[in-house]
Amino acid sequence: MSKPLSVTIIGAGLAGLLSARVLREDHNVTVLERWSGGNEHGAAINMGPNGSKIAKALGFKPENAGSLSASEGIHYNEKGDMTFASKFGDLASKFGGEWYFQHRADLWDEFRRLATAPSEDLGIGGKPATIVWGCDVVDVDVESGLVTLTDGRKFESDLVVADGIKSLVRVKVVGDEAFRTARPSGSSAFRFTLPRDVVENMDPEFRAIDRTKPAILQIYEGVGRQAVIYPCRNFDLVNVGCIASDELIGHETTESWSATGTLEDLLRVYEGFDPKLLSIFKQAKDIRLWQLRDQDPLPTYIKGRTVIIGDAAHAMTPHQGQGGNQAIEDAEGFFLFKGQRINRASVPSILQDFDRVRRKRASTIQMHTRDQHGRKDPSKMWKYTQYNFTYPGICECLERLNAGAEMIAI
Repeated sequence: MSKPLSVTIIGAGLAGLLSARVLREDHNVTVLERWSGGNEHGAAINMGPNGSKIAKALGFKPENAGSLSASEGIHYNEKGDMTFASKFGDLASKFGGEWYFQHRADLWDEFRRLATAPSEDLGIGGKPATIVWGCDVVDVDVESGLVTLTDGRKFESDLVVADGIKSLVRVKVVGDEAFRTARPSGSSAFRFTLPRDVVENMDPEFRAIDRTKPAILQIYEGVGRQAVIYPCRNFDLVNVGCIASDELIGHETTESWSATGTLEDLLRVYEGFDPKLLSIFKQAKDIRLWQLRDQDPLPTYIKGRTVIIGDAAHAMTPHQGQGGNQAIEDAEGFFLFKGQRINRASVPSILQDFDRVRRKRASTIQMHTRDQHGRKDPSKMWKYTQYNFTYPGICECLERLNAGAEMIAI
């Protein structure tokens, strides 16, 4: 007989919050977050069709996040000459969802709504997830599900879900100190956003601010350097991600995972790029420098009644734009915890099915992403799109695996 589980989710990031939305319908969910009051940092994030169709099925409203539907990717050389263009076509018809651009903080706000809003507002059963802010997890017993905080509080759990690139649970699950943290990939990214009017003053014809046309992805390519630009927040912001090799940036600027970037370093690294583009870069006020981390595919995501998801399980660089989307697919995987035979004793066996699908899928995309790190031919960026955007959901994937068929049919 099914009985609501006590679920503890460690980390109120995008993966943790959307997982809470899936699990709250049938179980009692507590989310533990170390930051007081939460919130997501960073700039914008894309949500591909594989992610957006899941999010929409869970009640995600694009208008709440200022999401923009992407229509095309245009590549330029460092001088600003167009070298390649890829029109996306009708992604919703082909893959079941649209490709959205949005600010990460706006998406986080919307996922928090899905995790914590009154159930009647969402038209679902169960009760909202409880988020405990400002708490540090000091220990997790992956077999019993006991989660202990630094202040001594303990949470007895039937299921433990852990997210975060620095998650202490990863080693406990994998059992190998070599996987304590994701390794530096050899590249870092200057990230910032600019108000639309600032960009318009510098270049009124800049494509990313053109509200009369669908949103596009603009990519400027140079040796060891790349600038990725797209609009978000209903065209009110322009997101800029400048990825360069650590050798060009200088290792002293990338020793930590996240640091304050400087305009001087940005302009030094991108010297020689299109002067119009550099004039826009010069308007940046709050630059972050993110060391891009890359995780080797793990031998397991599960142990006992504990599972790792998101960056704790499959950290990857942004070269295929799939990090956030794989976190959304992880959240969808908790649909396995719906049904009439869900109880504490059944959790470890259900997690085995979760691991069969999610680890195979995410590990494949990790390798696709590695293949595109430092690519020379811009057309090759899109060679994995069909696979990346095709995801029928965890239940159908399990059916295919059990039948001896390919999990992703393309």
